[in-house]
Amino acid sequence: MVLKKKIEFFIPARSGSSRIKNKNLKKIHGKTLLEISIKKCLKTKLGDVVVSTDSQNYANYCKKKGAKIYYLREKKYSSSKSSTVSSILYHLRYLKKNNITIPEYLAIIPVTNPFLKTTTIVRAFKKIIKNKKFNSIVSYTKSTEHPFLYVDIIKDKIKFDLFKFKNFYYSDLERTQDWPYSIVATPSIKITKTKYFLKHLKNKDPYFNLKTFDLTSCTGLKISNKESFDINNPKDLRLANII
Repeated sequence: MVLKKKIEFFIPARSGSSRIKNKNLKKIHGKTLLEISIKKCLKTKLGDVVVSTDSQNYANYCKKKGAKIYYLREKKYSSSKSSTVSSILYHLRYLKKNNITIPEYLAIIPVTNPFLKTTTIVRAFKKIIKNKKFNSIVSYTKSTEHPFLYVDIIKDKIKFDLFKFKNFYYSDLERTQDWPYSIVATPSIKITKTKYFLKHLKNKDPYFNLKTFDLTSCTGLKISNKESFDINNPKDLRLANII
């Protein structure tokens, strides 16, 4: 079923990470974040693995690992302020201009989630393709921080009950075991039908505020807390090498 669809894996890898220098080539248990992401996508045998980067060094490295490099991304699409969506639109415009078949499904795989399993990726594709009414699928996991615990400080006074969650406020429920189950979306994997992006191809603003998935037509895939682990800073990187 899955193999009959045109699928492409899209791995964004700009070179200018500010929180972790040269982040994409940092190693987890002896393998770089880029290599981990490329290899697990290739292992699915579902489609091409494309890395979108502005770095010739990254491009050469990724080719050796089996990924496709169509171009080097322009600088204005590779700054710390430019969005992932802008790089996706840049990619799709390139495919269209060069008469390369545009995939029906695009899977966005960040390098910062090294523990996402190949089997989970396959499971995500099976679900989104089976559920034709949805344009996107996004991974989620059990939240480690409950919405009830978010507060605000106004004139040095803590304000509770900022959010009503599943018809309850924090003040409504005394015992934590009575709190409603809370989940959180994770960036580990997002799969979206490219038709969602194609209608925005004319927009060349690198700061374009569009999501990498269709909020109005999205289903979810439950993953483990380990698979949702996201590397954002040096501390996360050190922890990932311990896990």
